[in-house]
Amino acid sequence: MAGVPVFVKFTSATPLTIGLFRLTLATALIAIFLRPSRASKPLTKSMILPLLLIGVLFSIHWITYFISIKMATASIGLLGISTYGIHLIFLGWIFKKTKPSLFDLIALCVAIYGTYLVVPDFSLVDSSTIGILLGILSGLCFAALPILHQQFHFITDRLRIFGQFFFAWIVFMFLFPWTAWKLQAVDWWSLLYLAIPGTFIAHSLWVRVTTRVSTIITSLIFYLIIPLTMVISHFWLKEPMPLPKILGAFLVVSGNLISFYGRFKKPGVNAGIKENL
Repeated sequence: MAGVPVFVKFTSATPLTIGLFRLTLATALIAIFLRPSRASKPLTKSMILPLLLIGVLFSIHWITYFISIKMATASIGLLGISTYGIHLIFLGWIFKKTKPSLFDLIALCVAIYGTYLVVPDFSLVDSSTIGILLGILSGLCFAALPILHQQFHFITDRLRIFGQFFFAWIVFMFLFPWTAWKLQAVDWWSLLYLAIPGTFIAHSLWVRVTTRVSTIITSLIFYLIIPLTMVISHFWLKEPMPLPKILGAFLVVSGNLISFYGRFKKPGVNAGIKENL
């Protein structure tokens, strides 16, 4: 997953073209390799709406994420969606009635200041600013997905994985007139990377993990992606890494870790984490 924002920035394919290609190939591979067994529960009408909701939310996450990367940089786009952990705090408050703690409020302030430092010229006419704001919106959608997967756990993993991609593919098909397919060979290789290891393999595993493991652990795993992406972007795409940007990235990640530490200290959470591991 660390290579995804780098390849999105590297290829000349448009965000909608990238999304439609990834979903078309990944959905086909899922249909072939993740076919439900005979013992699995069949698809019923009651499952359609939850799967549709997951798929539409996933498509919004992708569209905003890809545009964010194209407008800004690979690392700024990723840092935008790295607010995922902060969003989880407040989504958990809304849907799971878990009130934010003092640690959560401190984390929010630290992450906001870190986001401010990441953007060289924080202005609504600056492409990097718009890019990170779109990334934050993408992070909100991304944070909602684990909650939905846990909420609809009565649907098998395979059906939820397929439904997420299939309904997102339908959304992208409506946007087909705005795609562009005159690409060079290097772009097609990039799209293949994004579709197979970056989508079919990574997201299939991610859905399984987020269904079974606590959001604290999944968030910690997700934040391992950020330094990897920043290093790859710097050495391959020659993306500049000035000190304020590095400090901002450190603060965004630190803000989330402060929140996780606060939740880790709560009674009963330790046991839950050990059980999930």
